[in-house]
Amino acid sequence: MLSLGFLFGSSGALAAAPPANTVIGNQASASYSDAAGTVQVATSNLVQTTVLQVGSFTLDGVDRVTTTVVNTKSGAAGSTVYAPHVLTNTGNGADTFSITVDAQSDKFSRVEVFADADGNGLPDSTASLCSATGTNVCTVTPVQSVPGNNGTFRFVVAYTIPGSASGVGDFDKATITATPGTSSLYIAPNTTAADEDVVKLATDAVFNVTKSIGAPAVAAPGNGAWPAAPASGPRSSTACTATNWTAGLASNANCQYTVYTFTFNNTGGAPGKFALSDVLPAGLTYVTGSAVWSGASGTALGDGAGGDPSGIDFQVSGGTVNAVVSSLSPNVTQTLSFVVLVNANAVVGSSNTTNTARYDAANAPVGVTAAAIGTTLGSSTNPAAYTVLARFGVVVGSNPSTSATALDATPGTPNPAGQDLTTRLLAVAGGSVRFPQTVFNTGMASDSVNLSIASSTFPAGTSFQFFAADSGAPLMDTNGDGVPDTGPIPAGGSMNIVTQVQLPASVPANTAYTADLLGRSVNDNTKIDATRDRLDRVIETLVDLTNTLAGTGTGSVANGDLGAGPSPLPTQTRDTSAGTGTVFALFVKNNDLGDATYNLAASQTTGFPGTLPTGWTVKFVAAGGTCASSAIPNVTVAAGAQSEIAACVTPPSSQAAVSGVKIYFKVQSTAVASTGGIASDVKTDAVTVTSTAVQLGASLTPNNNGQVAPGGTVVYAHTLTNIGTQTCGAYTLTATVPAADGAQGWTTSIYLDVNGDGQIDAGDTPVTGPLASLPVGAAQKLLVRVFAPGGASAGVSSNTTVTATFTDPASSCGTSSATDISAVISGQIRVVKTQAADLNCDAVADGTGAFAATPLQLKPGQCIVYKVVATNEGVMPVTNIAINDALPAFTALNATQPASQCVATGVGGTALAFASSATAVSCGSTANTVAPGGAATLTFAVQINP
Repeated sequence: MLSLGFLFGSSGALAAAPPANTVIGNQASASYSDAAGTVQVATSNLVQTTVLQVGSFTLDGVDRVTTTVVNTKSGAAGSTVYAPHVLTNTGNGADTFSITVDAQSDKFSRVEVFADADGNGLPDSTASLCSATGTNVCTVTPVQSVPGNNGTFRFVVAYTIPGSASGVGDFDKATITATPGTSSLYIAPNTTAADEDVVKLATDAVFNVTKSIGAPAVAAPGNGAWPAAPASGPRSSTACTATNWTAGLASNANCQYTVYTFTFNNTGGAPGKFALSDVLPAGLTYVTGSAVWSGASGTALGDGAGGDPSGIDFQVSGGTVNAVVSSLSPNVTQTLSFVVLVNANAVVGSSNTTNTARYDAANAPVGVTAAAIGTTLGSSTNPAAYTVLARFGVVVGSNPSTSATALDATPGTPNPAGQDLTTRLLAVAGGSVRFPQTVFNTGMASDSVNLSIASSTFPAGTSFQFFAADSGAPLMDTNGDGVPDTGPIPAGGSMNIVTQVQLPASVPANTAYTADLLGRSVNDNTKIDATRDRLDRVIETLVDLTNTLAGTGTGSVANGDLGAGPSPLPTQTRDTSAGTGTVFALFVKNNDLGDATYNLAASQTTGFPGTLPTGWTVKFVAAGGTCASSAIPNVTVAAGAQSEIAACVTPPSSQAAVSGVKIYFKVQSTAVASTGGIASDVKTDAVTVTSTAVQLGASLTPNNNGQVAPGGTVVYAHTLTNIGTQTCGAYTLTATVPAADGAQGWTTSIYLDVNGDGQIDAGDTPVTGPLASLPVGAAQKLLVRVFAPGGASAGVSSNTTVTATFTDPASSCGTSSATDISAVISGQIRVVKTQAADLNCDAVADGTGAFAATPLQLKPGQCIVYKVVATNEGVMPVTNIAINDALPAFTALNATQPASQCVATGVGGTALAFASSATAVSCGSTANTVAPGGAATLTFAVQINP
């Protein structure tokens, strides 16, 4: 049974490199059908790999030493200009970085570095991180710790031009250098990064601009209030179409707005014409009529030709915003602000909601207008990012359900009915019950869902566990928060799971219990949804074996037999003489939801299959029967009904007087019950032998229980003993199965066990006719071989009656018999998962014998080769085997795969084939047979996300 579907949200959805020290790993599973046609699932061991730290970083987008000019700033003598920079740690773990600024010609009167956490291109405070004069290098102190996975450190460099400076044009350059603290994590040339700032000296107008998200000090259009201006938040929904300014405009459930503000000033020596152009990124839309210039507070600028207040020319065309201020005097600061809508197509993060505007740092040419902005806008502002935060949502319901039908009316409180309620009618105390559920990711980004039991009325001692539905693999904690979760589910996806409830041994009967399964988004712990599991009734046992119709006491206490047994004391004790049988009435009650057939067995101990005391026999007969009645191998009982049978217990004729010999009776269903398990019960009775008889007699012992595979044989050992006081005459031996079983192909044969080793050897003699007499005290060892037909189904049993019939009338010791019960068993699949490092990602394990279950330590970008072996360790074939495995979180299938990904030995039928999706792999087919000892092997390679 190939089952890739349940895994689609398991792992590959996480495309980012895993953080350092992340532990990735999982379990594989193998599904197969046993001989009864029941689908079984076996799980492997867990293999894990710890991700090592790797280093990488950029400085303003460069990852090595360069002479790239990232800022060109102009200023008048005596002024200070600010150049923004950003260091990004693109590695997978935190590291420290040293930052230096070195003026190439040492012309500045002072060089300082300030933190710029909000990224607006200006210092966050007056406290500098370093300050240098003259020929000194400005070295940031302390070194800056920057988190991995694209953590940033934003800073500005302040260059002060001496008041005595003269001339125009290039004044000085500075080299900005960043060096990581843990050099061993980095690969050249990414061991140091450097770029440059250029500062020009001007006597004319000199403009500096910063771009930020935030409302200005002036009033909004119509002298109203600006909407809130967050730098991060959700994107708008597709239902939002409002892109025109109205009084009271504000973000709501459908529309998300923010405000951009340009702050510009003239640090030059003369008034000048200022020109700016901002091409909005694809994730943002300009809100018509929302722009305001600080030179005309509260007055909306005209978005087209005309309509602007005096002193500014403003136009918007498509997504481009242009502005020209006719004259800005020295040492004057102004602002230009407008509202944008965060579009429904804005990408989570800031990839299409970040940009820089262009401006002319000097006096703009005479002919420049907002409609003809020109090509002289050679300077850039700092970037200003709106970070789109994903909206997350989860729904947990029954299976089947939909995210709509299972959605809680009140989050975290299950709906009282419908597809938010899963009901199971029956469970057994001490057993388990499984509830199928579906977990939906209704958010707009990949998410994992933590699973927990929020409330429960189940009794103390109950435990809960979660499994993947199709694989049967237990769900683990994939994100290190200590709570089991689904693993990543893609936006709009779902995952089927099973909640397994393990009941304690003692549970009040006929009481309903409920438990609420809570799903909580890992990325937004305020997003929750719950579903309810209800168990209508708990019974003590699926089948109850008693001596009377009503039963006695409690099955596990004193001499009780009502409920699960056996009791420590016998419920009934019968007296009989040696060699004379006594009959116990037995009542079999089927508490399950469906009809059932039960095999019958007896033992002198609580272990089954067991043995009886030497020479003792037990024969099960129909209700009201005697020891002379025909034996019955089993009994069928309708759902909820009770049937009576009887058991004849016969001690041997040689048995000395003895009191209270315990006999344990057992009934066991021939097929799985409604709960998925085998139903059984054991009870305790006893026999007291009052006297020893001296007579002709023989016993055939013991009764046996064994297991056999379809097409296989099982051998049972018996002993025929003369228990009388005189020789038993000639006798015959027979071993018979019911006629229906014989018609299906069950056969038997009898051997004399010559060497008494309990096994059929070359010297053992087949029994083909009558045998000679059996002297007093003699014992003849016998072997009975039972053959099960190849088509026998798992769970089916056949009873073989072995009979010794003494045929000489003068010295007849009667007829003795024993019963051998042969149960057909299914195959057993064992799954072992191993892993090996593959540093070159060539899909070949590094080193001979490299595959092992021991943990690995690897870096992002390196590869792992997994091998999963499923072996039939049973004694009969299984069919339709398929190995399923999910790619661990933070991995993807490697481009190069092993030459042999799906191989098999001892497997017939349709050839096994490899299949894969973005997040799962399998090896199997829908029509195969795995012989005992046969195996299937799945091998595949994954790469840890670089």
